[in-house]
Amino acid sequence: MATSDKLQIFPSRANQVIMKQRIVAAKRGMGLLKRKRDAIDLKLRELKRQMGDKEEYVDNLMRTAIFSVAKANLLGTDFRPVIVAGSVNGRTLLRRRLQKIVGVVLNYFELEVSPHDSFPMTGLSCGGHQVQKVRGYFLEALKEIVAYASLEYMLRMLTIASHQTNMRVNALDYVVIPRLVNTHAYICGELEEFEREDFYRLKRSQAKQLEAKIAFTELIKTKNMTDDELADYLKRGRPAHPVADVLFDADDFEYK
Repeated sequence: MATSDKLQIFPSRANQVIMKQRIVAAKRGMGLLKRKRDAIDLKLRELKRQMGDKEEYVDNLMRTAIFSVAKANLLGTDFRPVIVAGSVNGRTLLRRRLQKIVGVVLNYFELEVSPHDSFPMTGLSCGGHQVQKVRGYFLEALKEIVAYASLEYMLRMLTIASHQTNMRVNALDYVVIPRLVNTHAYICGELEEFEREDFYRLKRSQAKQLEAKIAFTELIKTKNMTDDELADYLKRGRPAHPVADVLFDADDFEYK
């Protein structure tokens, strides 16, 4: 960033204090955002690890559930019409819940299952019992799939939040704080320049007053001297200090 990039502000003591406070607040905010970003990245790594473990588990559950369907078809009859006739209301519901992770509000899914009779005496050799096993396998697989979907959704949302937080940190680090620092440096430089100008004016004023006093003293010394005494006084040497710009009229100091 160019050093000329600063806020348009009048250099004053009050604005200097305000800029200093804004710099401190910006640095504190950047520190908090960095901690939030690190916490989000830590949570992302944890979610990726959980998804990797659950992916293989869900794959095994689905294989077991599909294999149980083939086994149930060998032991039972076509009992689908009975199940369809007995299904009036949905017994498996997907609920959406809210939770907050490192300051980010996320949605996750929760599966609600109501108890259901599987007709254990349906078909040959009590094939309904096999249906109950199939239902249990698929229900467990469905729960794990919903949990996996929740993890994937949270991973996606946390990735977006991590990118946004990182953009804010970079904006504070490379744009906002340097601009505030440049503005504070500009105000300090202008105030120092004002102080130097005031000091220079004060010294010049004191020098003028000193020169005027010296000139007045020289005038008083040489006022009553004769021409010979004045010539002799001037031969001995000029005064150490320069003659003041103020001109004194000798007639104004004569006694009347």
